[in-house]
Amino acid sequence: MVIALVVLTLGEIALLLDLANRLLGSYVRTPAGVFTRISIVVLACVLLAMPACLLLLDYESDSRRYVFYGSSLIGLVIFVHYLFPYRFGISRIRQARSTKDQKVLVPNLLVRSESVRVPSLSAGRDALQFLVVSDLHCNTHEKLDLIKGAFAELSNDMFDAVLVLGDLSENGRILPQLISAIADLPSRHGTFLVRGNHDFEEGRDVLIEDLAGRHSIKILSNTSSHIPELGVRLVGFEYPPAHAQLPPKSECPMTLGLTHTPDNIILFSRLGVDIVVAGHTHGGWFALPVLGPLLIPSRLGRFLNEGWFKRGRTIMYVTTGLPYFADYHGRPGEILKLTVRPTEATEGTAHVR
Repeated sequence: MVIALVVLTLGEIALLLDLANRLLGSYVRTPAGVFTRISIVVLACVLLAMPACLLLLDYESDSRRYVFYGSSLIGLVIFVHYLFPYRFGISRIRQARSTKDQKVLVPNLLVRSESVRVPSLSAGRDALQFLVVSDLHCNTHEKLDLIKGAFAELSNDMFDAVLVLGDLSENGRILPQLISAIADLPSRHGTFLVRGNHDFEEGRDVLIEDLAGRHSIKILSNTSSHIPELGVRLVGFEYPPAHAQLPPKSECPMTLGLTHTPDNIILFSRLGVDIVVAGHTHGGWFALPVLGPLLIPSRLGRFLNEGWFKRGRTIMYVTTGLPYFADYHGRPGEILKLTVRPTEATEGTAHVR
């Protein structure tokens, strides 16, 4: 009896966590949309718990006892289904990391180095270097100074392209200075940007588009762009995922996807994109041993927090981005240096080093 009640409780918790993740991930803005989602989950929780309530009222009934244990089994299935959501064909790629893979730029902000090998690149060619910046959330001048200091530490490097993954700022007055600082990052073939969910609030998407145009930053709004010198095609999907459409396929040797939300890995996988970079999650919140973070803003549930993932031939790195507040405490933010090398692999899939 006790074990069955525990299993039922775990099923209820899993349903509620999945609701929270989906609300955070989809950013439902209308009261009707929020009410509908909450009502469906509450109804599911009531139906799951009802056999237990009936059994407490009439414990001697064998039929109700069987219904109760059947409900407990359903609760176990729900718990496994929602808390370990590999149901989308997405798997995590485990990679050993060392302190050599990261360098502190300024207090509470580091640069992380990641390397992948892609068989579609021509063998023997030089490695490609990309700088990936996401979730700056630059809302104060203190945060702007921190970001400028970090960018200054990167000024002596040279990247093939700079990739910006959205959620720049919720303060429109700071955006001109921020985008100017982004435009100054060293890049041989330009800076490319996809906007995030916060960038579409209060008309900031229009302001960002105007400022990006002034600084020759190319916005990939569900479109693609080619860098012929590198043999690379960039495909950018913007938030929200429901608005993203697949651009036409290309004969470019390698395709690299840009997206704010990692939920778009399903779309990128259908397109046959080699590598995807994403942000949005900030690594998740309320992490527990074994289970990991409980809340992650993803429509796919409690799964895509940070690191490398794979779906089909497509691999994706989810960066934690910067912390919301520019203090010197808590979890440090990260900027990503992504190195892409050719490989002689015969399986047609990219490999994380």
